[in-house]
Order: sequence, then C-alpha cells, then structure tokens
Amino acid sequence: MHALGGELARIERHLRGVEARLGGSLAMVDRDWMESARNLVHYTALRQLDLRDLQLLLQQHGLSSLGRSESFVMASLLEVRIRIAEILRGRREVESPELTQLSASRANALSWQMAEFLLHAHTRAAFGPKPADRHVAVMVTAPSAAEADRAWLGRLLRAGMNVLRINCAHEGPAEWKRVVAALEAARRDTGLECRVLMDLAGPKIRTGAIAEDVRVATWKVERDALGRIVAPARVVLRPAARVAAPCDGPVLVLDDEWFTTVRKGDVLRFRDARGKRRRLAVRRVGRDQAIAEIRRRAYVVERTRYTHQGRGRVLRRGRARLAGLPGGAIELAIGDALVLSGRDLEGRAARGRLPAIVACTAPAALERVEVGHRVLFDDGKVEAVVERVDGPDLHLRVRRTSRPVVKLRAEKGINLPDSPLPIAALTDEDRAHLGFVADHADLVGLSFVRGPADVTALHEALGQRTISIVLKIETRAGFENLPRILLEAMRRPPVAVMIARGDLAVELGFERLAEVQEEILWLCEASHVPAIWATQVLDTLARTGVPSRAEVTDAAASVAAECVMLNKGPYVEDAVLALVDILRRMERHRYKKRSIFRKLHVSAWAEPHAASALAS
Repeated sequence: MHALGGELARIERHLRGVEARLGGSLAMVDRDWMESARNLVHYTALRQLDLRDLQLLLQQHGLSSLGRSESFVMASLLEVRIRIAEILRGRREVESPELTQLSASRANALSWQMAEFLLHAHTRAAFGPKPADRHVAVMVTAPSAAEADRAWLGRLLRAGMNVLRINCAHEGPAEWKRVVAALEAARRDTGLECRVLMDLAGPKIRTGAIAEDVRVATWKVERDALGRIVAPARVVLRPAARVAAPCDGPVLVLDDEWFTTVRKGDVLRFRDARGKRRRLAVRRVGRDQAIAEIRRRAYVVERTRYTHQGRGRVLRRGRARLAGLPGGAIELAIGDALVLSGRDLEGRAARGRLPAIVACTAPAALERVEVGHRVLFDDGKVEAVVERVDGPDLHLRVRRTSRPVVKLRAEKGINLPDSPLPIAALTDEDRAHLGFVADHADLVGLSFVRGPADVTALHEALGQRTISIVLKIETRAGFENLPRILLEAMRRPPVAVMIARGDLAVELGFERLAEVQEEILWLCEASHVPAIWATQVLDTLARTGVPSRAEVTDAAASVAAECVMLNKGPYVEDAVLALVDILRRMERHRYKKRSIFRKLHVSAWAEPHAASALAS
C-alpha cells in the first residue's frame, strides 16, 4: 500500500510539473476557461504514462483505477491518495499531517460537480439550450436553398433538430441568407430554438479536370414491368446566366436570347449520339427555367444541334450545351503508374508507355511530399505511394483500390496523410465570407485545422467579432496536435470540436477510426469542450428510408458526444426522428464513458414479459 501511495505521489508531481512548464500557455486562456485548460494539461500529462499495471493494483484494493477521471483529473488522483492514506493511518503507518495536507489539496482541486457544470455550460454556449427530452443535440446539414425552405425547416425543427449546418463549400451568400431567413420564419412558426453553424470551405485539394474524347448523358424514361412508359425523362432548360443554380436532373443550357423565345408547347428536335431522331416537348416555362420531357431513351453528347419549333414554324437552329456531365475518368488498378502533377494541365488516361496523369487543384500541397509518402484519392478508394519526385510531378504506384478497377474523376479529394501541408486552413475565400458568417450564424466551422496557428489566424481574421468556433478535426495533424489546438481556442471561447470521422478514417486508416474517435472524445471531456459526432450517421436511412444494422449501432454510440450531425437526404426527417429516439433511450444507459445501471425488466427472476421489457 505504501508503494501505491508513493507511485500516485510521483504521478501528481509529474502532472504539476507539466502544468508549471505550460504556465505561459495557460496564462493566455480566457479566465472562465482556466480550470478547463488546467485539467486538459493534467489529463494529457497523465496519458503520457502507462498506467495499466497500476490500475489493476488499484482495482484489487477496491480503489478507483482513474479510468473515469477525464473531467477532474487532479481531484480523482488526490481522492485515491486520501483513501490510501486513511488505510495507512488506520494501521498507524502514516501521520495525520500528511492526510490533512492531501485533504486541503483535494478541496482546492476541480471537483466532478464543477467539471459537469463547466461541460454543460460550454455546451449551452455553443449549441443553445438543452433539448427538453435529452442532453445530446441534433445537427442537420442544410440542402440547397431551394429545398431548405420554411416548411422543410419547420418539419425538421418539430422532428428534433437543434442546430442547422450550412456548408459554405456550396452556393453563396445570397442562398445562405435565404436559408437563414427561412429558419427564422420556421422558428417563429414552431416556437423552437435552433442555432446556425456555417462551415467554411477551407482549402480544396482535389483532382483537376480530366480529358475525355466524348462526354455522353443518357436520358432514360421510366417503364413498368411490361415495358410501358410510366414517366418520361425530364430535362431542365436554362439560360446561361442561371446554369449554376442547383438542379436535380439534366440541364440543357440555351443562350440567353434563345431562352427568351421558349414557350409552353414548343418542341426541340435533335438526333442523339446514335443518329436516332428525338424530340423534347416543353411542358412548363418559368422566369429562370423551363421543363421539357422526352418519351424515348436518348444518348446525348455535350454539344448537340437542336431545331426549335413552335407556333407552326421553325424558330431557331443551333447548338445547346448539356451541363453537369461527368468529366473524363482514369481507370486505375493495383500496380498501375500514375503521375500527380502540380502543373496546370488536363489529366488523361495512360497512353501506351506513358502513365496516366492528373493535376492537383492546390499545387502548393505537393511541395513537401517525399518518396515513400502515401497519396489517397476519392475518400481512400485509391491508395498510391510516391516512387519518384520530378519537380512539380509526383510519380506514384497504385497499391490498393476499393474494387478491381476504379474510375478516378475530376474534383475528387486528395489526402496526403504522411506529408506536412504548407497551405493555410483559412483561404482568401473563407476570409471574404467571415463577415457574413459572423452576422448570420451562431457558430463558424474551421475546416482543415492542423495546428494552433490555424486557430490564431481565424481569431485574427474575426477581429472583434464574437462567434463560437467549431474545430473540425479531419486530418492526422489535427488529431495529433489537438491538445495544443484546444488551448489556443480557449483564448477566445466558446469552442466545440467536430470529429470528422470520414476524413479521419481516410487519413489514419479505417482500422484506427474507433480508437481515434474515442481519444478525441476523451480530450474533449478533459477540456470540458462539447464534441460533435459527425459523418454518415444514419446515412442509409437519410438517403433510402431504411437504416442498416451497423449505422443504428453507430448512432447509439454517438450518445458519448454532446451533438450528433446528420447529412442531408430525402428521408432526413425520418433520420432525425430515429436519432432522437435512439439518443433518448441510450442516455438512460450511458453517460460519456460511464455505464448507467437503470432497472432492467429482463434482469428479474420471474416470468418473462417481453412487451414490458421492450417498452423499457
């Protein structure tokens, strides 16, 4: 027992020593967050040690193993030391003054009650008032401004949404403003609170354009089992000035003057890629777009010649452009060579002995990539390793693919998990949007954060504007530097952390994801910072209306966070309702790392009552 007490005393000295060394950083933290910052330092110092043998010994003596001490580290440690001192005093092996000193130190340490108060206060500051029926908030990603209208948002609020996320990588200030205004109206309609998170886009490290000889779209009609047409194919006609607006379906772009001549009942005749005669019949015309239908399958190239007929005559002959066609693709298999280039060029497939080549949209990201480093494409569907660096060109060899042959297209993400990235998390475009975000949102999401300097840059760009910050942990560097990132963020709270599990899985490997997300949750609890559990939560349910078994289990585990994020989808309202129900049930069984033993009907030694057990 003396040895246990001595080891715990050594650990306490280690914690206080690390705190003293970081005194300068702690002095910069906001005064109201000082205890949280100090506890984070104590926790990270504690986790520098291997405590497994010590924990087993403590458990054997009926003492706390420190395995639930994240939020009040020093108090937990001192409490165990006091219990040991009391045992030794009973054996007359310790003097009362030592016990008195330990009790005094324990009285000054952050208590569990205060740690809980701080976490809940910081959670309310970020996500708003606690929902009436649960502790964990639900965040939903907004679709396009056209879809996220007052009625849609009202349904989501009633279903249980507490935070609306707007992804600033899509659309622009005009559309974002419409969504925020629609949310304000929905809040008035429902009387329900909802915070707004606007996620800055951050740097885009993606594949560049890829050439293709012919780009073809297929316009398909819907038929029943007997081959009869159930619904024609729908094509949207738009003027060039409106081509960028979101649309669900193919868009045929007419020049602005041509579009003004289109009327209901007009027909656009053309020959498709096979030379088949086809006709588009205009059914509806609006100010910015018209809706046309075709009742036979057509294969349409990017620029096709159309004859516009209406009012009993030919009105125009000319070529119209089909927007939104997928670009070219490079087919890759294990063992293939691929050149990733920082030059401004159009990618292409392999030709004879020449390897395939694709450009990177952020050439600066490649500057510190070295031989042996990994390069991952399209959420990890293709993994390659650098064999040679030739100026701006990286010569890669594919060593893993998600299927025998993968088609790599333009605008697919590139991850460089082994390479330092000499690019800023905050882009010029992000800086331009910050004023709008601070005026219209409650939280701003910092994408691609990798170190304290990224947080400092955001603070400086915000100036005197006050807004909660959400640190998106989506890179290896962001995970490894998280304690220092949190200390920097605590200089200007409120702050929250988003665990971007999809990107982390790509960067660190899927086999490490479960471990990494737990470590981030522990660090958040140690710093009393609310955590957001993100990426593909109930994704199949939101997209198809039917959940998978694995994602229901994943949603149940999300109760360890303070907020859970859902992505958009046609059934997202159902996903919110399901998630709220799962969270309510799981909150009665688990809080953070701790299991909660409520009464279970199935544990009674009596006749089984299946209905009541399920209802519980």
